[in-house]
Amino acid sequence: MLNCKTWIPIIVSLVATVAHAEKPNLPSPPTGFEWQWCEDVSVGILKPHQWHYKTARKNATRGYFITQENIEDTGGFNTGLSLNVIPGVGMKRGGTASEFAKLFIQEATKEKESVLLVIPPNQAGPAQTFGCRIKKDGSVIHNFLIADDANDVVYMFIYESPEQDWEEAWSKGQTMLRKLYIDLPEQ
Repeated sequence: MLNCKTWIPIIVSLVATVAHAEKPNLPSPPTGFEWQWCEDVSVGILKPHQWHYKTARKNATRGYFITQENIEDTGGFNTGLSLNVIPGVGMKRGGTASEFAKLFIQEATKEKESVLLVIPPNQAGPAQTFGCRIKKDGSVIHNFLIADDANDVVYMFIYESPEQDWEEAWSKGQTMLRKLYIDLPEQ
């Protein structure tokens, strides 16, 4: 496993393999968390105890949700992490996955008064990372994108919570995003 410091304090573990692997032997999770394995895309995310997990698919994009509220009961959520894995994004848009990620962050930060943080682009193993935190419609939204140009896929992590709950919610969100396990297949 290759550990790459992508930005303080996030650490992403990226592993290149020939094909998506079975669930790996992940390190012990921090107290209050367990690993949630997203098998179809070989991604491991820390899930707080008592939180909920849901998957969805729209065309080729796969969605994974780790939320405080039960989406099945409420039809949505206020606090939680969404992961959208978007394959073929560069080909569809006539560029690369990293160009898509860069444009996504530029668009998200277009309204300067809503920008709380811009995370400089960084290299994480064979991928590039991009991110920002913004305020929008009464919520704080933390975007963290991992772009794998070789496989033309973007991993879009979005952690959000109502603005009044952000400080408490971010204590969990920051832990969730500190360690991610992503198995990137070799090209």
